[in-house]
Amino acid sequence: LISGDKFVLPECFMYRLIMFLGRFGMFLCLIPLNRGLTLEKSGTGVLIRNCDIVIAYGIQVVFFNSIPDVMSVCGAVLVISSAVIVTANKLFFEKCCKYEF
Repeated sequence: LISGDKFVLPECFMYRLIMFLGRFGMFLCLIPLNRGLTLEKSGTGVLIRNCDIVIAYGIQVVFFNSIPDVMSVCGAVLVISSAVIVTANKLFFEKCCKYEF
């Protein structure tokens, strides 16, 4: 896509269609995410949003037959575990303590 100093669109119609459908799909996913964040607490929404990392690895392995390397898996584990810890901590303190720090 990037050739030298200027941006060049792919010549093939299929690549353009895939790029359009990917962007359009991301836009359509943001609509329910925005609605869900208005209805639910943000911690739960962020945790669900971070699950796309797990889904992306699953799609990568199943459909593309590409096994991620160790560093990539460690990074994904760090992101998911930190999101789970922050969400669990927030939910625990909301239910138990009822006070701000």
